[in-house]
Amino acid sequence: MKNRYLYRYTTKGEGVWSAGKRLLPQYLVEEVLKNKKWLPKPNLPKGKYHFYLTEKGKEKYESTLLLSHKKYLPKIRKEKIDKKTVKNIIYQDEWQIVENMSAKVLLQNKLLILT
Repeated sequence: MKNRYLYRYTTKGEGVWSAGKRLLPQYLVEEVLKNKKWLPKPNLPKGKYHFYLTEKGKEKYESTLLLSHKKYLPKIRKEKIDKKTVKNIIYQDEWQIVENMSAKVLLQNKLLILT
């Protein structure tokens, strides 16, 4: 099955997008901006999200932004996720899929209350 999987990159359990933004050293700002210009930034309301890369996004990330992330983020791990397990999709394009984790928590809490 083509494109069955998505990929999430983490450092110490935190997504590289969140950690990268928070820990970005000033001397790498220009390089990181250049290396991520290919990736659209979705306009999302405040909340908790998981960002997954498609196969195409993974290939592009690994040849661009990952090289910058490795300069300042420790122990970057790649997680391979079955696309069917991502339920609360709030945004997607050819490079990425964004899951609304706030909605997932709310849904789980409602299910706990109902049962």
